[in-house]
Amino acid sequence: MNATLVIVLSSIVVLSAAAVFSIWIGRRNKSSENWSVGGRSLPIYVVAGTQFATGMGGGVLVAHIGIGYSAGWSAVTYNVLYSIGIVILVLLANWLKEHKFTTMPEIFKKLYGDHKIMMSIVTFLAIVVPFGWLCTQLVAFGSLFSEITGIGFATLLVIFAAISLLFVLPGGLSSVAWTDFIFGCVMVVMTIVSGFYVLELAGGWSEITSKVPESMVSFPEGFGAVGTMTIIFWILAIFPGALTNQMSYQRIYASSSAQVAKKGFIIAAIVGVISGFWASFMGIAIFSMNPDLTDPELASGWFLTQIPLWFMAIYASFIIATIMSTVSSAVQSVVVNLTTDIYQSYINPNVSDNKLLKLSRILSVIVIALAVLLALYYPKALGWLVATYAYSASGLLVPIFGGFLLRKSNLLSAKGAIGSMVLGIACAAIAQIIGTDIPYVAFGILGSLVGFILFNYMYKDKNSVADIEKSELEA
Repeated sequence: MNATLVIVLSSIVVLSAAAVFSIWIGRRNKSSENWSVGGRSLPIYVVAGTQFATGMGGGVLVAHIGIGYSAGWSAVTYNVLYSIGIVILVLLANWLKEHKFTTMPEIFKKLYGDHKIMMSIVTFLAIVVPFGWLCTQLVAFGSLFSEITGIGFATLLVIFAAISLLFVLPGGLSSVAWTDFIFGCVMVVMTIVSGFYVLELAGGWSEITSKVPESMVSFPEGFGAVGTMTIIFWILAIFPGALTNQMSYQRIYASSSAQVAKKGFIIAAIVGVISGFWASFMGIAIFSMNPDLTDPELASGWFLTQIPLWFMAIYASFIIATIMSTVSSAVQSVVVNLTTDIYQSYINPNVSDNKLLKLSRILSVIVIALAVLLALYYPKALGWLVATYAYSASGLLVPIFGGFLLRKSNLLSAKGAIGSMVLGIACAAIAQIIGTDIPYVAFGILGSLVGFILFNYMYKDKNSVADIEKSELEA
């Protein structure tokens, strides 16, 4: 039995079981609210599982192991920054649950009032990160499996994208979250199994450390082996990006209560840091066995070519579960923006529940088809991830958290939010084009802060949301 057949058979088993479960969940949850926010009833273990599975995804398997291969324990640093962002979101959980939001633009509507231009910009930025993640996961899957099966990169992307719809179409976020939980359990088990396996394959920890540079494996130097500038870039892009990722907000909306969301996110953050250690360890071990790879992101693919067929079958299931969880989440997140913030808000406010569900499913197919085309055009996993984080953070971070802190004042206006977002994105783009030494996202966030202060001062709205709410309470 050859490797391609083994992977195909193991994939069929895993995906068939998960697809049946997804369809069963979908039949029990048929409303548009279940599709959009999981019925706002998810328990702690599902919230933790879906947040962990969605947040880690194929990035851990390709980009993060690649970081471990080239820069030792630095993948831990990357995951710690992301996990800090997840924990900070816990601070917003009570407020987010209180107002029963469905998408990120609704947060802006609550803080700044209803303004079409502002809502359109926020909708676009809210889509950027999950769409970037979607492309990243497709690239990760294609890169890994084309290496070991010999099947063309484009063919693999199309097949995987088509299968991923089985986890979105039945029940939207309800089916995505529950299958994420199953996938998350598989991921935890397989990180342990694969960790022990690669340790034995590489000849033990002493053998590994004797073959890699001291700077990669020493503590605490190994955490910064990727370089100061890169870590600064991560601090400015990954950490704020985690704070503006709509997929995380959706899992708070979908929790059965604010307390459930808080506990679930803290668990997911802890497991996320542990997965950083795993990714670094895998990368270091692979480097000790083959330090000559031209691209660090090929480390996972090379590892797959070194393991026996029985383990490849199990490990392939692990990879599929990991990547599939993020792909399905990202598709669902993008589609919710399109249906809720564009179609339902501007085109057909009185759309029926059934028609909204049908439209959501049609758009899911269109979105993933577009993602496949873009992934084929720009097949670089880490580049997608960092760029989407950077631009999303440049536009959304300041107006979300600035607005949250000043939500009870009369200092906020829609034009202030627009100025903050436009100036943030423009500054990031200019800095990226010029090629500044300082990470371009720093200019984006700084520009957004300047725009937030300047435009909210210039266009202070006498009929601010806070004033209106105060008048309503007094009446």
